[in-house]
Amino acid sequence: MDDTEVWAAVDQRRRAIIDLLTGLTPGEWDTPSLCPGWTVKDVAAHLTMPLLTLPQFLLLALRHPGRTNHLIRDGSIDLARRHNRAQLIDRLNRLVGQHRPIPGLTCREALIDAIGHTYDMAIPLGRDIHVPTTDVAEAADRVVSYRGRGNAKVFRALPLARFRLTATDHPWTTGDGALVTGTMTDLFLLLTGRAARISHLDGPGADDLRRAVAA
Repeated sequence: MDDTEVWAAVDQRRRAIIDLLTGLTPGEWDTPSLCPGWTVKDVAAHLTMPLLTLPQFLLLALRHPGRTNHLIRDGSIDLARRHNRAQLIDRLNRLVGQHRPIPGLTCREALIDAIGHTYDMAIPLGRDIHVPTTDVAEAADRVVSYRGRGNAKVFRALPLARFRLTATDHPWTTGDGALVTGTMTDLFLLLTGRAARISHLDGPGADDLRRAVAA
């Protein structure tokens, strides 16, 4: 996928997220997401961060000093408290068609964020949202390219180095070692530190991987 295609996929995800949130009850906004310590509303607020101007972002960093993950976690909760549900949906609508990533990141990090946080909200809510496997594979390739460094530091580290991950619904594979199979979505979630679908994985190495993650 070229950058134009990636941004189109990001816009598609943002529209789907807006549709999801628009249909939620007030109580569902308070549902714990897959992100530890974040509700669905906190995740929605996090997704609006690209709208922050540089002065606004610096002010948020001053209010929540520390490492990147601390700023992301507490800064998103801060934004959720300062905006009501309608305001967050409006902010997400403003992002559709805005092809400007957070400084230091690219359209592919925007895609990773949009896909990952779609599932962070949808899975706990019991909603089935389809994301094209080509989009998920593009995001997964970007995550693999980090090789556990740089931007990968925002994800929970899982012991994946000795396994070969192979998708069952897309021509995609990565790694060496015992074979672990799953859908492209299952593998993307795993690569980004989310173990929510680990029970869906199969293959000769699946049980060893589950034991390694649980250790």
